[in-house]
Amino acid sequence: MKAAAYVGVLSIAVLLLLSAGAPAYASAGQTRTPIKHLINIYLENHTFDNFFGVYPIDPSSPNQSLVASLSAPTNILDANSTANMPSPIPPGTFSTPDPVEGNTAYHIDWNGGKMNGFVDGSGPSSMTYYTASQLGPLWDLAEEYSLANMYFAPLLSESAPNTMYYLAGYSPVMNDYGPPPSIPFSQTIMGELQSYGVSWGFFIPYQSQGATYSEWSHVSGMNDRLGNVFSWRTFVSDLNSGDVPSVSWVFSQGANGTDQGAPSNVLKGEMWIIYLINEIERSPIWNSTAITITWDDPGGYYDQVPPPVIDGVQSGFRLPMILVSPFAKEDYVSNTVLTHSSILALIDYNWEVPALNQYVSSANVPLDFFDFSAPYGGGGVPRAPMTFDFGSNFPLPQSPYFDLPGNLQSQQISSTFPMQPQYSLSSLPYPRHGSTNTTLSSLGSGVFVQADSAVVPFYASVYFLTLLVAANVVLLAWGVRVRRRGRG
Repeated sequence: MKAAAYVGVLSIAVLLLLSAGAPAYASAGQTRTPIKHLINIYLENHTFDNFFGVYPIDPSSPNQSLVASLSAPTNILDANSTANMPSPIPPGTFSTPDPVEGNTAYHIDWNGGKMNGFVDGSGPSSMTYYTASQLGPLWDLAEEYSLANMYFAPLLSESAPNTMYYLAGYSPVMNDYGPPPSIPFSQTIMGELQSYGVSWGFFIPYQSQGATYSEWSHVSGMNDRLGNVFSWRTFVSDLNSGDVPSVSWVFSQGANGTDQGAPSNVLKGEMWIIYLINEIERSPIWNSTAITITWDDPGGYYDQVPPPVIDGVQSGFRLPMILVSPFAKEDYVSNTVLTHSSILALIDYNWEVPALNQYVSSANVPLDFFDFSAPYGGGGVPRAPMTFDFGSNFPLPQSPYFDLPGNLQSQQISSTFPMQPQYSLSSLPYPRHGSTNTTLSSLGSGVFVQADSAVVPFYASVYFLTLLVAANVVLLAWGVRVRRRGRG
C-alpha cells in the first residue's frame, strides 16, 4: 500500500473510533409542522390543583396589575373557602408527607366522581396545595408559554400503568405490580418510531441505570434497546452541539429528589426543570423544538374536577402539563381534554405516521397550544429564546447534577413571579383560552398496533396456575389413596 493509502485508512479508523462513543441520531421522515424535535420531561406525583389550583393568584406580588391580566384556568380553588377545600402549604415549606397512593386509595378519593374522599383514601396531606411561594419559576413557565387545564392521568391508578400509557397507550397492569406482565417493545411508541426510521432516545440520570430503570420495566425487550439510552450529561452535551434525537424523553426519576414526588423538596425539581429549559433555549435546536412537561400520576393529592371516561377507559385525576416552544402561544390556557397518550398522538401527527393504537387514535392532539403562522416575532420564528434568570437570590444550577443552596428563602422564590411577558398581552393575535377536538381518527389516520397484547411468561400465566392446581389435586388424591391403603 502507498503511504497516502495508509493515511486514508488510518484517518477512517480514527473517525470510526471517535464516533463510536457518540450518539448518532440521523432520522428519516417528514414532519407536518416546523417541529423537528419533541422533548418530553417527566416528573412524579402531583395534581393540577396541587400545583396550579390558585394560579395565577399571588397576593404577595407587588405587580398585581400584571397578575390580574394573566389567563386563569377555568377551574381554580376558592382560596377564601374552608369548606371541603385543601389548604395552602405555608411559605418556606417545600414538601409534604407522602399521601397514600394506589388504585384503591384513588378510587376512594374519587368516590364515584364526587371528589370528596381524599382524606379517607389518601390521608390529610392530600388536602394541600402549593402557591407562588414555592412554585414561582414554574408558574413563570406557564405564564410565558402554554398550560393545560384539562390534562388527565390515563388511568385512575398510580405510576406503572400511567407510565405505560405514556409510552404505549396501553397498560397490562392496573397498579404497581410486576412485571410480568409487560408490553412488547414493538407495541410502544419507541417501537413505532424505530420502524419508521424516526430517531428517539431516553435520557436518565446515569446511563449505568439503564438495565434496571423502573420507568420502562413493563416494556419487554427494552434492555435490547439500551443503545438508545443515555445520561443527562449526554443530553446537555448533545444540546450544545445541536445533535439530539427527533423524540426525546428526559426522566427525572432516580436522581435524589428531582422528580418532585413527595416527600421530596419540590424546589429541587423545579430548579432542574428551569435548568433544562434554559439549556434547550440556548441550544441550536430551539427554533425547531417543542417541550412537554408533565407528571406521571396524581400522587394522592386533591383535585376538584371529576375525571372523564376516555375511549371507554376511566381516566385519573388532572395532572399539570406545560408546553414550551417557540411556537407555543404565550399566556395560553387550553381546555382540551388530554391524557399522556395525547403526547403520543402529537408524535404520530407531527411525524406523519399512523396512530400507535386505537386509544391514541381517539386521543385529542394538543394542536391548540401552537401558533405556526409566525404572525409576530419576525424571522419566521414566533418566539425568540428566553433566559430564565432570577438573580443572585435564586441561583440556578450549572449542571443537571446539583444540591439545593442552603440560603433560599420563600419570599425570594415568590418574587420570581410574574415575569414580564415576552410580548404585549394585548397584542397577541389569538384568544388566550381555547380547545380543540382534533384526533388522529378524525383525520383518517391508520392504526399501527391493531390489537394490544401482554407478554406473560408461562410460569405467570393462567395455564401454569391451572396446571399447578391440577397437580395439587392429583397429589392430594394420591395422598388420600395412599393413606386409605395404609389403613387397610
